[in-house]
Amino acid sequence: MSDSRRGMLWKLFHASRRAKIAFFFFLFAVQIIAFTSIFHYAYPVLEGKPIGWPSALLFVLETVTTVGYGDLLPFSNELTILFAIIIMITGILLIFMIIPLLLVPYLSAIFLSAPPKKLPHELHGHVVMVGYGELTKALLESLRISDLQVLVVVSTPDDAYTAGRESGAKAYVIWGDYSEPELWSNAWVKNAHSVILCEDEKTNAAIILGIREMVSGTIIAVIDKLVLERYLKYAGADYVVSAKHVTGQIIARHAALTTHVDTIIEETINEQIPEGQLPDKSIRLRIINLPIISGSQAEGKTLRELALFERYGFYTLLISRGGNFRLYPTGEETVDSTTMLFLIGHMNRIEEMVRKEFMPQVWEREIALIGGFGDVGLSAYHELSSLGIECIAIDRKKHGVNQVVGNAEDEATLREAHIEDAKFFIVALNDDDLNIFTTLIARDLNPHIRILARANEPESVHKLYRAGADYVALLPTIGGQIIGGVVLSDIVHVILNLPNGQIVVRKQVRGIAGKTTGWVEGKAGVRIVGIEGKSRSVVKPGPAEILREGDAIIAVGLPADLKTLIRII
Repeated sequence: MSDSRRGMLWKLFHASRRAKIAFFFFLFAVQIIAFTSIFHYAYPVLEGKPIGWPSALLFVLETVTTVGYGDLLPFSNELTILFAIIIMITGILLIFMIIPLLLVPYLSAIFLSAPPKKLPHELHGHVVMVGYGELTKALLESLRISDLQVLVVVSTPDDAYTAGRESGAKAYVIWGDYSEPELWSNAWVKNAHSVILCEDEKTNAAIILGIREMVSGTIIAVIDKLVLERYLKYAGADYVVSAKHVTGQIIARHAALTTHVDTIIEETINEQIPEGQLPDKSIRLRIINLPIISGSQAEGKTLRELALFERYGFYTLLISRGGNFRLYPTGEETVDSTTMLFLIGHMNRIEEMVRKEFMPQVWEREIALIGGFGDVGLSAYHELSSLGIECIAIDRKKHGVNQVVGNAEDEATLREAHIEDAKFFIVALNDDDLNIFTTLIARDLNPHIRILARANEPESVHKLYRAGADYVALLPTIGGQIIGGVVLSDIVHVILNLPNGQIVVRKQVRGIAGKTTGWVEGKAGVRIVGIEGKSRSVVKPGPAEILREGDAIIAVGLPADLKTLIRII
């Protein structure tokens, strides 16, 4: 059996206690069927009497359950007696294992083996994730577009059971003491493509110092507080990522609008590519997100009336409105102040398009309230302040910034911060229930304010939208997408994870020059929305567009389809 198949069976068997219970029931059923078949054919030969299938099954069940025999006794052949003894012994063994498992749940914990501490075979080029939580789950989803094997390492048996049950066949799971070299040897970190540390900063630092000499791949440390970045890098991390810092930046970019290119880009296509390999700036493509601002030319128009592709060369990938998302929207979609557009087009046309269509015609004083001044709120504060937006922080602690001291979920505090005059409200508390309640109050106090909220749990996202949020950033998902992009950077450039589960990627063309975009789309099941070459770029290419050597395609698709795309090009 190959390592991959053996590994798949290993993951399925260790995924949960239910899998083990099902395996033992299956083994019991196979035993009954096998013994019945053997006895049905052997009894006439050994005892010289015919026997039917029901009688053979009855004999096996009588033997296994030890209730005694009926008309078949006495036996005249010692082989029949020996066969009966074998059935008795194996039957009793299975019954004494299964009955406690069913009737005494406490004993099932004793019966079941501990989670594995070692893999069934050696791994090469895999991703090791240390720790398990919502961020790890999101990261597992982000890595689905690749063929990289994933190993989750945790420190306790309970965490191993949880990770195995929830990840299923997506990942191997082992556990052990982080301070023991044997654990990292069992995880084959010396062969790993990447090691991602998702524990607290102190634990991450200790692990890095223990494994740095073993690891030849990339070490990525995930932290809460960006101010601790330098310590993790000093310990030996190649990348240090703060999901909270990035979430604050993205929330701010969804709030504000400016003609300055860098502040309206959700993710850039070219950020990880050496400058010498990029085409001229005049033909580069960008993915941008644009909130629709009250008082702009775009407000109240349909996409057909805006004619962004015909006038500026920008193709609409996605339209977002109050938690509802539509990929490749029709021209009949109307945009208003609750709408956000995701577009792809030429970098050198962005400023003109934004100035003419999306900037408000009359300048107004822009005030942003930031509820909760932790790492997410602080990051959003700096991002918005850099755009010239006046920010007022709301927090119980004093932070030496323009601030109202108090609870963001308190109506009197919000009125003191002049929520009626504010244009944006960043709701960035560390408690989802407080964020939901704060959103409800803010929407009631100012029906026209643009509310952008942070969520820690997936279950809170729809609640926040229903409470009145215009945009919700799920922190673990954003962290998983950013880290996944770093891990996959030598395979494919992940540009954007769309809310419907599809992903936008940039992939260099190798070995298929001369093929058409239609051929690639047919083979992989993706949609190609852009081609970027050294001397040309094409937005929304037709199926007959021929790919050239050195081109990169920008494609949208589900993880399984993108995995196929990566394989064929």
